[in-house]
Amino acid sequence: MPAPLRRRRERQTLRSWALGVLTLFQPLVVGAAPAPADEARERVGPLRVSTGGRDSVRGGRPDGASIHESHASRSHDPDAGQREDLATFEREQLAGVRPTIIDAAPEPWMAALQLPDLPVRWNQQTVAYLKYFRDDPRGQALIKGWIRRMSRYEHILRPILKEVGVPEDLVFVAMAESGFNPKVRSRVGAAGMWQFMEGTGRVYGLEHDYWVDERHDIERATYAAATYLKDLRVRFGSWEMALAGFNAGYGLVMTSVSRANSNNFWALCEVESGLPHATTMYVPKIIAAALVGRNRAVFGVGPELQGTLPPLRWAQVEVGPATSIATVAKTIDEDPALLEEINAQLLRKRTPPGRRYPLRIPRTKLRAFEQGAGRISSEGDTRQHSVRYGETLAEIARQLGTTEPALRRLNDLDDLAELERDTVLLVPARSDNKTGKPDAGPRPRPRAAVPQLAAGPEQRRVFFEVTRATTPRGLSEAFGVPWERIVAWNDLDPQARLQPGQVLQLLVPRSFDARAARVVALEVAQVDLMVRGSREHLEASLRERGLTRRGYHVRKNEDLQKIGKKFDLSDGDLARINGFARDHRPSPGTIIVVYVDRAHERGTVPAPPPRNNTEAEPPSPATEPRIADVPSAMDAEPGSVGAPGSGEPEPGGPSTEDRNKLPGKQGWSKSRSKDGASKSGKSGKDSKSGKKSEPRKASSPEHTRLPGAPAEAGDG
Repeated sequence: MPAPLRRRRERQTLRSWALGVLTLFQPLVVGAAPAPADEARERVGPLRVSTGGRDSVRGGRPDGASIHESHASRSHDPDAGQREDLATFEREQLAGVRPTIIDAAPEPWMAALQLPDLPVRWNQQTVAYLKYFRDDPRGQALIKGWIRRMSRYEHILRPILKEVGVPEDLVFVAMAESGFNPKVRSRVGAAGMWQFMEGTGRVYGLEHDYWVDERHDIERATYAAATYLKDLRVRFGSWEMALAGFNAGYGLVMTSVSRANSNNFWALCEVESGLPHATTMYVPKIIAAALVGRNRAVFGVGPELQGTLPPLRWAQVEVGPATSIATVAKTIDEDPALLEEINAQLLRKRTPPGRRYPLRIPRTKLRAFEQGAGRISSEGDTRQHSVRYGETLAEIARQLGTTEPALRRLNDLDDLAELERDTVLLVPARSDNKTGKPDAGPRPRPRAAVPQLAAGPEQRRVFFEVTRATTPRGLSEAFGVPWERIVAWNDLDPQARLQPGQVLQLLVPRSFDARAARVVALEVAQVDLMVRGSREHLEASLRERGLTRRGYHVRKNEDLQKIGKKFDLSDGDLARINGFARDHRPSPGTIIVVYVDRAHERGTVPAPPPRNNTEAEPPSPATEPRIADVPSAMDAEPGSVGAPGSGEPEPGGPSTEDRNKLPGKQGWSKSRSKDGASKSGKSGKDSKSGKKSEPRKASSPEHTRLPGAPAEAGDG
């Protein structure tokens, strides 16, 4: 091989190797920094794997995320290490232990403990937890941290519990759930001091949007938790069963009652397949925590405990829209971290745009606020932008004359999956681009390499570019088209996740108004349209790399390695291009496909058609796949297929309902029976631990779990 060609091939090989390494390890969340060498690691069996590296491979999604999940807040638990110690203790000491009732306290010091205003039944697990909190250094570290923080908020929480009409010592539920930290988020989506799931939070009046999540609000979440616990007590009649329902979801507890024919929590713990093991430990843990709280000196966490936080008294002040917490903290000379904690419901560290908002500050700083209130600026130097479905941050920056970094900073935006339809973003009134220019001008037209598809007389074809925020449900609702039709039109795998950058084709009524639907829809003239896998598609992709698609007549005694040397290709490149095994030896006279630059076209011939032969027979109306008309009402239920009223599956590629199970998730499990009735046959899922539970009778309210029960202790 000539020296220049060899050097060029070595450089290309090195670039390919480097690109492969970067592709594997680069963070998939735009803007995330490479993981440091001393990053956190987590245990998987005998391994200690990189937490950040796994997050990059998953694309910033939580472990086990559904294909329909576009965004989930990252977990946050400052006590994670100590909770892992607690979980280790539970695995080692309590794995096979049921909370069997003991007639009396087994040791004299336990018998002398002051009892809380919750029912105390002595049992093996409560005894084990008490010994862990008193005698084990790991348990001492955990309970000391909890008690230190408890003193900051106990005087706020107890009066709320009393006002709602539940025992004040239920405050120790918050201890077990979050360690009294309102900023805690679990890996399964529970949030706040009481670890509410979003569904249950909404039932009990806790709103959640891009700017505010009231599950983190100390007072409002406590009112909600007290009311929820009170309702569970009304349903079950005992606090042990109410706490079990708080942990596992009341539907699962009702299923256990029905199967075991017992309403006794302690009996259900003894029965095989009664309550989940985590729930059998949860109630004794709460009782143990309440006993510690009532007998702090016995456990070495009395008033003399060093580092105890003083009770916090706050005042509420009204500030303007989009006011930064950091600005207020600077004005009153307060630690921003404290303001962020007591206003933990403000997800973006500023008040929401468009309205004035009550902000909490320490009562001692009220005078300083009143003196400096005039210097606190709000959204006067910003404007608002309501996001359309499918809009990217780059496109917003281009349209509004700013930059992506500026938008990220102003909106505290970490994950682009949060750019859901109608999210209100703040935009700088003036560009803060150091060059004085907005981001680059209009981007090139996206390439729409899609299967052949014919529109009906009352339809038109539009295109949508997938973003990180795209989900099947969101896409279906934005265009008013059932998800399985989108699957068929684009030959998608309904079990795989849509990836950012994919361009999908959809059939919509001619009257469809993308602006009114608040969706980014591209017309045919706005994309480079071509048939997926066609010669045009392949050549367009190659042109971007400075290559062309050619054919080569194999000569005698030539193998892939020898041929590759002529065209600066590896044997692996040729095998992949032509669908060969790497050790394949093509027959002399065979024409194989090579990708070459202009300098290496000598000795080549026109390339044969692509392997899938998409251009062998141009489509005609007679051979075009039948596509069902889009119903005028555009309200078909996900799961329905085919032409309206036909009762037949919609034709298409391999991704039809009769050959692939359509996606199933909360909210997508409904399908239609022949008589039009809604039905559901999927197993339930524990809304807190993420563990599968038994199927429930959807038709019976007694077997319906309230969506999104608070997370179990250890998840927070």
